Amino acid sequence: MTFFGKALLATIASSGLFLTSIPAIADDDNEIEGYITSINRQDQSLTVNGIRIFASPETDYDDGLNRFSDLRVNQKVEVEYLTFRGNYIAIEIELED
Repeated sequence: MTFFGKALLATIASSGLFLTSIPAIADDDNEIEGYITSINRQDQSLTVNGIRIFASPETDYDDGLNRFSDLRVNQKVEVEYLTFRGNYIAIEIELED
């Protein structure tokens, strides 16, 4: 995991800011649909439509996905995410047809 990924998770964890409380301080809540163009397994991030999105321990996976390691480049996904301090954090990732 990169320094950025560790720092982000440490900030969230040490603040007690988990999925139930992040939305209260997040900039917004969005969805994006598209193909995964890259995956960084070390910092648990994926890129969809040019947006780098970080998964967290609280990210929910649906429609045949159970964990981050199930993701593959060129899969079509819908990602519900929020922005937190300028970063995109996945709330839910699911496969699309």
